[in-house]
Amino acid sequence: MKKIHSNKTFAVLGLAAACATVLMWSRQDAQQRSLGAPGDAFAASSRAAGSFTGASMRNVAYLAPTPRNDAQAKLGSGQLLDAVQWLAQTQAANAASSTAATTGAAASGGLVSAQGAAKQTVSAAAQIAALDRAGIPLRFRDGEKVKVNLGLALSFEEVQNPSLLDRATSTLRETLQAAGLQAIQVKGSPTLEAEVPLARLEWVASLQSVARVSLMNLSQAAAFTDGAAASNLDHLRTLGNYQQIAENLRRDLRGEGLNIAIVDHFGNAEGQIAALQAEGEWPSNTVAEPDKITMTPSSEGEFGYRVRANHGNAVAEIVHDIAPAAKLRLYDNYGAADWVSAIQDAANLSDQNVILGEPRSQVITASLGFNLYAPGDGTGTGSDLKGLYDAIEAAARNGVLILNAAGNEAQKHWDGNSTAGLGNAVQQDFDVSAAGIDTVNRLILSANFNGCIPVGAFSLADQNDYDISATLGWNDWANANNTADTDYRLELVRWADAVRRNGRIITPAGWVVATQSDEAQDGRAGQAPLEGVSFVPPAATRTAECNGVFNANRFAGGGKFGLRVVRKTAGANNFLRLMIGGYYTPQYAQAERSLIHPADSASVITVAALDAATSNLEGYSSRGPVLAAGGARPNGQAAGNAKPDMANFANVDTMSYGANGFNGTSSATPHVAALALLGLQHQRQLTNATVPVLPANPTAQQRADHAVALRQRNVTLTGSVYDSLAYVAGTGGNDLGVAGFDSSYGTGRVKFHAQSQACFLSALYDPAYRSLLPAQANPLPAGQKSYDVLHGENDTACSNAVAQ
Repeated sequence: MKKIHSNKTFAVLGLAAACATVLMWSRQDAQQRSLGAPGDAFAASSRAAGSFTGASMRNVAYLAPTPRNDAQAKLGSGQLLDAVQWLAQTQAANAASSTAATTGAAASGGLVSAQGAAKQTVSAAAQIAALDRAGIPLRFRDGEKVKVNLGLALSFEEVQNPSLLDRATSTLRETLQAAGLQAIQVKGSPTLEAEVPLARLEWVASLQSVARVSLMNLSQAAAFTDGAAASNLDHLRTLGNYQQIAENLRRDLRGEGLNIAIVDHFGNAEGQIAALQAEGEWPSNTVAEPDKITMTPSSEGEFGYRVRANHGNAVAEIVHDIAPAAKLRLYDNYGAADWVSAIQDAANLSDQNVILGEPRSQVITASLGFNLYAPGDGTGTGSDLKGLYDAIEAAARNGVLILNAAGNEAQKHWDGNSTAGLGNAVQQDFDVSAAGIDTVNRLILSANFNGCIPVGAFSLADQNDYDISATLGWNDWANANNTADTDYRLELVRWADAVRRNGRIITPAGWVVATQSDEAQDGRAGQAPLEGVSFVPPAATRTAECNGVFNANRFAGGGKFGLRVVRKTAGANNFLRLMIGGYYTPQYAQAERSLIHPADSASVITVAALDAATSNLEGYSSRGPVLAAGGARPNGQAAGNAKPDMANFANVDTMSYGANGFNGTSSATPHVAALALLGLQHQRQLTNATVPVLPANPTAQQRADHAVALRQRNVTLTGSVYDSLAYVAGTGGNDLGVAGFDSSYGTGRVKFHAQSQACFLSALYDPAYRSLLPAQANPLPAGQKSYDVLHGENDTACSNAVAQ
């Protein structure tokens, strides 16, 4: 039980109302420090701790970098290229006097040659200064190394061939490792995750097998818990004592004999795990149960390496509270590569997603996601997330229930048709009303700051918390019949003060480009319809209108920022989407169609967030529907893939976050995952009589047949469990919002009521799941009801349930 007592109220913190980029408001610690109060006693040493020195200051006018060779073109005309070129220029200028200058700088703009890749002499300090100047946030960096995705130059057909894809990604990884660089394959996807010193980035881009280099797709973290009580957990627990179950199988449902896997960001830098186990919030291994909890580290370091990460800790608390007898497999996550490996391990799959046997975990839950890195149509076709979607589908084929948070992007998402025009530099109009044309989608921190955003943060923590991130995507993903050949540019613009000279205005105030993303989309292999910026705004981007708005002990000032989209391909007509990261929301937003990836997959149960005290839908909770094929605008819900699936509770108590402190779809999802595990336990009780039995001294064929029968049974059970939860969510007062299924609540709230047993039986007696039941005699004995009759009776009882 939690040692926290709450009155079930939730006061929105000053900045929290605007925060929905991550599935849990994981930056709320920074929000609690005063932004605007000038008397905030912020340590003076924080100025010295910041990495933003003079190198980070930009000229008033931003000049977009222009690629000077084919390798640089793969970096895009944005922040990475900016950093590479600025480093090359500074090294060339210092070459005569500095022994640390690179010997590979050339008039072409190249910093190092392929031959010199292994002999790098550029100082780490110079590389860090270049990364600072480009405004690349710390989460994408490790000292002078920058964390990137390397997209391979493979055709769509080559990507579909598992052996060719594995050979290509393995060869590139071996090439990089031979040069002393770290790289990980994202199994099943045409990409590698790598950490590359800035001075060697151009050499990496020059490799023939590399099609593009972009900042890494980092997974984003999307709490006894009061959400369990709000879900009426006791109603579910008691189903395990149903009188029709054999007496020796009856028990309160607590997860005995089952295993649940959690893919998340865990923290143990300050001994959190031992503290949670001491309080009984996490299980511990014992002599009797040496595998009660299994912890697998990420590719980045030991388990729980993050300093500021209690997200996964709280998720595991919720699961253990609801299913304390279940075993846990915890997978610390860094990016897509770790996520794919976690699913394959938990579901007992090979690297090629071949089923190896019974899954190690019957449920896999993730409160993580990616913004716009896939088409949004429920697949990973043409994207770096193909391997993730493929692994999820394979796990489902092995009878695993997979859950994912819907996302917290409803207030941070915009979509719309591209603005018409024949030119090749058409700016997007975000104002679809009759009011006029607006080509800048302004970024808002909250209503309290007059449209201003803090700039020139002195501390590393504030630089990391208040960066500006945005991703643009559109429906031009590569497939068997299409290449990515419509080109757009994403510009982060800022409001610049008028320039005066001798009392006269030389340059009027207006929007100017602060940084941009302009990768090539010209139909070549390995390209994607994506642009993205992640920018730490330096002091030089402040504006006079924002003077005095922010705490001068923490920030150099404030500025006004927005996003501008420029269509570069004449006559193109696309469905565009923008996702905003961090604390900021766009002026023009669209809640519909705001699901993150892979919450759009038909193989996952997608969970929306409700306030635990009121059951009101949280404003940030991402909405459906899933997009049409290739990421096009949908026409209603997708057949067989309506999203989100159901909703559960946020704003809950955990030891990791405190009273009412665990928010977001992140906290809603583990509730449903653990409840689903107990639902599976109950369905196993109800169907115990039909478990396939392996005969004594079985032949190889009998073993193979038995494995197939078990696998099909597991798949059928997951379907029955899903329908049971959906029936509960749509009855007994749980159908919230518009009557019936809707794109906000899904089927409804997962809160168990007095007729929940009837809902489970209604699902089990459905013709789709009759294989789980013993065959009935024909004709039936006198007084025995047919499964059809039992299905109808229980369906009626479930439908007529009274709200609890």
